[in-house]
Amino acid sequence: MSDEDDHEFERRISIAELAAGDRSAEALEADEAERAAIADRLNVLSVGTLSAKLGILRDLTGDVIVTGRIQAKVVQACVVTLEPVIEEIDTDIFQRYSARADEPEAEAEDPIEPIVEGEIEIGDLMVQNLALALDPYPRSPEAEFEVVDDDAGKPSGPFAALAELQIKDDEA
Repeated sequence: MSDEDDHEFERRISIAELAAGDRSAEALEADEAERAAIADRLNVLSVGTLSAKLGILRDLTGDVIVTGRIQAKVVQACVVTLEPVIEEIDTDIFQRYSARADEPEAEAEDPIEPIVEGEIEIGDLMVQNLALALDPYPRSPEAEFEVVDDDAGKPSGPFAALAELQIKDDEA
């Protein structure tokens, strides 16, 4: 793996000691500097916590399957008010790794990641799954859209003109 493959939260696991059919467990937690870099990458206000408990299984083909849960506390900006919105993330992870990842494969639902030089990278797997679990439109419970009226007391906005046309059409 080259320096270009470095990520904010890099955790390489050597699979050399894991024989076919063997399982291992990993508990991972991002430190403060890593969480700040992850927040920057994901364009969120902050990542307060990020941890995972993962099971790693090497199957009889030599492929590696990673399963488990990630948990995080993320602060994003409300899409309406820009106030901070705290989101608790608790999501499952599943990823298959293979030394044959670049071979043509049948229509697979989940992409297969490569085993490179006898190692898998599971830190970035956590960050990618965290990104997928984030609410794309975080909204503060107090956030409300206000109806804005024009000077004549009529509703305004992108659909006000369409509503007025429909009223005229119904009257005709």
